Amino acid sequence: MAEGPRLPHAVRVQTDTPAGWGRALAVALGAAAFGAALSVSIDRGLGWGLAPDAIEYAGYAFFAFLVAAPLAVYPCARALGAATAPAVAASLLPGLHWWLGEVWLRWQSHSLPEAVWLALSPFNTLHFALVAFATALADLGWSLARRRRDGSRPILSRRRVLALGGTGLVLPVLALGSIPFFLEGYRALFQQDLLPAPGVLPGPLPAAAPEAARAERPNVVFILSDDHRYDVAGFAGHPFVRTPSLDRLAAEGVVFERAFVTSSLCSPSRASFLTGTTPHRHGVFNNFTPWSDDNRTFLEYLGRAGYRTALIGKWHMPGGLPDLRGVDHVVTFTNLGGQGSYEDCPLLVDGREEPSRKRYLAEELTDRAIAWLETNARADAPFALYLAHKNVHAPFTPDAPERGSYAGLPVSLPASAHPWTHMTRAQYTHFHPQPLGAAIRRYGEAVTSMDRQIGRLLDTLDTLGVADRTLVLYTSDNGYLWGEHGLTDKRWAWEESIRVPFVLRYPGRAEGGGRRRALVLNLDVAPTLLDAAGLPPADRMQGRSLLPLLRDPDAPWRDAFYYAYWFEPPYPTPTLHAVRTQRHKYVESSAGPPELYDLAADPEERVDLLASGPPPEVADALRRRLAELRARAEREP
Repeated sequence: MAEGPRLPHAVRVQTDTPAGWGRALAVALGAAAFGAALSVSIDRGLGWGLAPDAIEYAGYAFFAFLVAAPLAVYPCARALGAATAPAVAASLLPGLHWWLGEVWLRWQSHSLPEAVWLALSPFNTLHFALVAFATALADLGWSLARRRRDGSRPILSRRRVLALGGTGLVLPVLALGSIPFFLEGYRALFQQDLLPAPGVLPGPLPAAAPEAARAERPNVVFILSDDHRYDVAGFAGHPFVRTPSLDRLAAEGVVFERAFVTSSLCSPSRASFLTGTTPHRHGVFNNFTPWSDDNRTFLEYLGRAGYRTALIGKWHMPGGLPDLRGVDHVVTFTNLGGQGSYEDCPLLVDGREEPSRKRYLAEELTDRAIAWLETNARADAPFALYLAHKNVHAPFTPDAPERGSYAGLPVSLPASAHPWTHMTRAQYTHFHPQPLGAAIRRYGEAVTSMDRQIGRLLDTLDTLGVADRTLVLYTSDNGYLWGEHGLTDKRWAWEESIRVPFVLRYPGRAEGGGRRRALVLNLDVAPTLLDAAGLPPADRMQGRSLLPLLRDPDAPWRDAFYYAYWFEPPYPTPTLHAVRTQRHKYVESSAGPPELYDLAADPEERVDLLASGPPPEVADALRRRLAELRARAEREP
């Protein structure tokens, strides 16, 4: 009988030995140790003296390893004699420590069943789908190598076709499609009693005419950005981000240097700006609890008082598009869950679908706002414009003129940060797949792109001859952490998360270039605009008009406020309740013991005064103050 073709030694070993589970496991453990070493070097490299550039490249290697490890593990296991099944198992094992780390992290602030559920999030499921696809590719490559050597095996067997199709198409689709099941399942199993019940909503204003407003009423332009932290602006002293339009607004108006939101998250903060109330009263506790049209907005009050009104831009509150009473013109968008897209974003104009006429969304929204102003600025009635930009929400996308303008500029990271801080501790859910410094530069470029459009709007007010009788207010729905405390994103009660830029220009009522140190809140916008229009304060509103502070910086004012965030999957921030006073911050968390910081002595909040030694005397007073403010927020008006 003729001798068949000689097989390479590695292939002969595979055919002559048992399944090879032990050897496959050894390969998997070696790969896992390599991945763990990369992971530890990312997290602790700065402390070991590694250069930031070295940590940056270690991060690239680690994230490539998480997905592509099977391309090396599978052929190694097969070459050492493992059959298909143990080689596949070996390929899947190295990434398991990522999932186990997720479980461990979540277990710190949730029950074990909750932690396991959260670790099975669609993000992680998609990761495993990519690993499985890489394994199927590795198996195909192994088959190709064998075929070239012995000429006897087909490349695409039925099993391989099913494996490639299932892992490359079916599993990713199932992962992305499982998002509603994952969220609803979590709420049904674990979150039923977590969110408080909202108070009774007021419904429409009564039919009776409002009290007469004063004859000389200012026009109103309220500009709201997204995720713009308080110190990323020229007037705030940022080292490289240029904001000439906001700087002009600050020079001609008043900067409130200590402005905060009462919940650092898009939907609840936006609802608070509109209603002047906390989530307990407007009912939008996080990005998944719906807005109700039984809320009253400042636009409804102004519209009833004879203002021409428009809402142009980002709505982003669950519950579908609202039926906003008192609003004459609405331009918004619903794609990407209401987040919209920076480029070529389809719009809804008074309920009708229209394509964007400009590529960049901030320019399109500004065009729409200018067109509305040109139509309404010279009418007998005053106007109120609410303009809500998508900038600077992730993924940070500057317009073409600003793209790359800050590339290569030095970025000073906080001491607690490293180049991949935003991809550790489950923060990959915020999706900034680039080194931290690069993400910060792109963020700054997107700020400057928005600032250019704000400048066009301010110029339009000048051209129309209405700037001297128009109140302009600029702020953001929340701040943003850029590595402080080893964190990115908002939600947390740290200063960088809850503090926002806040500039108010009110000709004739405030001297240009002024600064105020009072604790002002997103709750204060609605009552301020009603006061400026000469309307009485609304009973339900929990904020206060800022106009007394324009006249007298030392006017009596609040000395503390209540902050709250309610956990929402899959983000890792626990439920938080905090009180922030002029000097201290006291935080209660579902993830652990309370914390206390002295902001005067420790503005970067590095020293928890409750972590060691006897608690200071102020701790009990702050605990009682938090309980008092929380009860007041939850109380019916």
